[in-house]
Amino acid sequence: MKKAVIYWFSEEEGGRKKTPIGTEYYPTIELEDGSIWSLAVKFDRTNPTGNEMADNCEVCFLFEHAPDYLLISNAEFIICEGPHKVGAMVIR
Repeated sequence: MKKAVIYWFSEEEGGRKKTPIGTEYYPTIELEDGSIWSLAVKFDRTNPTGNEMADNCEVCFLFEHAPDYLLISNAEFIICEGPHKVGAMVIR
């Protein structure tokens, strides 16, 4: 798993009303080539960011043959829930 931070889009920006609760989350991301991949996100609730619209986490793809090489430091991805873009993720 790679360390990351997710910056949630506000409801006015088309994002969520509230940030996810719990410690696990399974969104998708769309890559530049148009492919869509599922992620496993594990939130670090013991190390808050100090920003209610941001979450520290660890992430990985859910499939063996996923493009893990893309999860490099400073890489940015848009987090999606179905057709809705709900946040931006930055790999640390």
